[in-house]
Amino acid sequence: MPDLDAIFSAAALTDDSRVQQQGIGFIDGAISGYTLLMGDDATRVPVLLNSLIEKQLVVFVADELLLDAIRDAGISPGWESHVIPMSLTNALGFIIRLAQVFGKASDTDAVLRYACERLPGFTVLLGDPTPDRLALAQAAALLGCPLLSTTDLPSSIATWEISAGCRPAIGAVDPSAIVQLGIEERGLQIRVPMPSLPVAYNPDFSGQVIRKDASGVCLAGVELTTMGENIVDGQITVIGPDLDAGLSGTQPYAMLIEVSGRGMQPDFEPVLERQIETMFNDADGVVHRGQRTVVTLSITQKAIDQGLRLRHLGEILYARYHNEYGNILSRVQITIFTDLAQIQPIMERAQAIYDHRDHRLSSLTDEAVDIVYTCNLCQTIAGGHLCVISPEHPGVCGAVDWLDARAAISIRPVGPNKAARKDGLIDSRLGQWESVNQIVRQESGGALDAYSLYSMMQDPGSACGDFECITAMLPLSNGVMVVERTYDGITPSGMDWAMLYEMVGAGVPVPGFIGHSKRALKSCKFISAEGGWQRIVWMNHSLREELRAVLDALATEAGISGFVEMIATEECALTEDEILAHMEAAAHPALTMKPMI
Repeated sequence: MPDLDAIFSAAALTDDSRVQQQGIGFIDGAISGYTLLMGDDATRVPVLLNSLIEKQLVVFVADELLLDAIRDAGISPGWESHVIPMSLTNALGFIIRLAQVFGKASDTDAVLRYACERLPGFTVLLGDPTPDRLALAQAAALLGCPLLSTTDLPSSIATWEISAGCRPAIGAVDPSAIVQLGIEERGLQIRVPMPSLPVAYNPDFSGQVIRKDASGVCLAGVELTTMGENIVDGQITVIGPDLDAGLSGTQPYAMLIEVSGRGMQPDFEPVLERQIETMFNDADGVVHRGQRTVVTLSITQKAIDQGLRLRHLGEILYARYHNEYGNILSRVQITIFTDLAQIQPIMERAQAIYDHRDHRLSSLTDEAVDIVYTCNLCQTIAGGHLCVISPEHPGVCGAVDWLDARAAISIRPVGPNKAARKDGLIDSRLGQWESVNQIVRQESGGALDAYSLYSMMQDPGSACGDFECITAMLPLSNGVMVVERTYDGITPSGMDWAMLYEMVGAGVPVPGFIGHSKRALKSCKFISAEGGWQRIVWMNHSLREELRAVLDALATEAGISGFVEMIATEECALTEDEILAHMEAAAHPALTMKPMI
C-alpha cells in the first residue's frame, strides 16, 4: 500500500507561507492543475515541458536527470517558471497541505476528497517504471492523479485504486500525446491566455457599427461548431486568401470549429456556436451578425491595416472556448475557409446538422412543458432586448431553441439563459404568464413589461439584429407580409429591408412588426393570436418557394387547398391594392378573418 503517512508528514513540514502565496492560483483557476514528472528518459523533457507550461500547469520534477535537461533547455526551475524541483513525496505533501488550508479539511478522507476534486493533477513517467517510482505513482493515484507512462507497465497496476473517475494508469503512451491525454483523463479545465492582438479587445466594442466607407471586407457565409474526432487542440488553419491577400467587398466564408471533451455532447454544439458573435464583437473593428448559414462578419480596413488576420479570430475563439467552456471540452480545432471551392461542402454539412438539430423538437409542444427560457445574449448589441423561448417559439435568431437553452443552463447555470416556470396564466391566446413577465422585467432591466409568445400586435417582444425575416402588418389587406434579409426591393409596406431593419432591430418592441427566423414560420404557434400563418398575404418570391413545403403541410392539415399560391409575391403585387386584388381572386382566408386592429 502507498505510504500516506510519509506524505502527510511532508505536508506538516510544508512552509505555510508558500502554500498561501502559491495556492491561490490553484484555487482561482489561474493554474489549471499540476503534473508530477519523474523518470530517466531526459530526451523527451524539453518538448513535453513546453506543452505543460503552455497549458498553465505547475510541474513538480522529481529526478535530477530530468532537471539537468530542463536547465540545458534554458528553463530556470522555480515558482516563477512553474517548474518546481521537488521529490514526489514532498510535492504530494504540498498538495495535501493546500487541501488542508484551503479546504479547511482535517481528517484524511476529507483531505483526499478535496485534493481529488479541487486540485487536479496527473503523473508522467518517462522511462523505466521502477518499483520505487510505481509506489510513488500509486500514492499519487489516491489524490486522483492517473499515471501516464511512455513505457509498458506491469500488470500489478490493475489493483490500484483511484477516486477521480478515470483510469489509474496507462502505459506505452506516445510522448507527443501524453500531455493532452493527461488533461482529458483527469478532466482538467485548461486556462488559455488571450492572444496578442493588433487591435484592442474589450466588451466595450460590442455594439459598434461599421460604416460602408470604413469597411474593408464583409465575410458572408456559415459557421458550424460540432464534435470531432482525432482533432488537434489549438490547431488553427486558414484555407484560402486571408485579410491581407486581396479580400475586399463581400466575400464567401465558412468556419468549422471542431471540439471534444469528456463533458461534451451534441446538445451543447449550438450553445457554443451561438457564443461566436459575442466573442468576435469584443474586437475593435469587427462586427459579427447572424447565425448558422446567414452569418456576416464585417471587418474595418483600419483593423486590417493594423495587422488583424483571420488566424487572430481563430485564436480568440480557441482561448475563450477553453476558458469559458473548459468544464465540458478539452480540444478545440478551428478551420476558416475563404476558398470558394471548399465552402460549399461545409455549407451542405452544416445544413444537414442544423436540420437534425431542429428535428429534435418536432414532437414537443408548448403545452407539454411548464418551463420556458429567457436569453439575453444579444443585449450587448441591443440593450434591453430579451427572447423568451419555448418549444414552439425559438429565439429571434433561430439558432437557440428550447433544448439549446436548457443545455446552456446545464453548462453555465449563471449565464445568458434563465428558466421561468409558467405560473399565473394571463392569456393563453397571447401566450402570457405572470411569472414569465416578472422574469422578463428583471432580465430586460425594465425595458420590457410583458412578453407575448404568440402575438405580433400585443406585447410582441423585441428583436436584436440577428433575425432572418421581418413580418409586418398590412392593414388594408387584413394580413401580414414576410420578407427575408436577402430581398433588396421595396416591399408593399413602402419600405425595403434596411428601413424595416432599422425599425425592428433596435431592441424595442414595435407592435405590428416582428423580427424572427425562418424556423419560426414552421410553427403553427407563429402569430397564432392573430390567426397564424393564414394571415400571410405577401412574401418575397424566393422565401415563399423555400418554405413552400412547410406552408403546404400547415395548410393541408387545416384543410386549405392551394394556400401557397394565394400568397402574393413581388412578381404579381407590390402594393396593398394589388395584394388585395390577388387575395380576392384566390379567395385568401384572411379576407374573412377578424380585423387585426
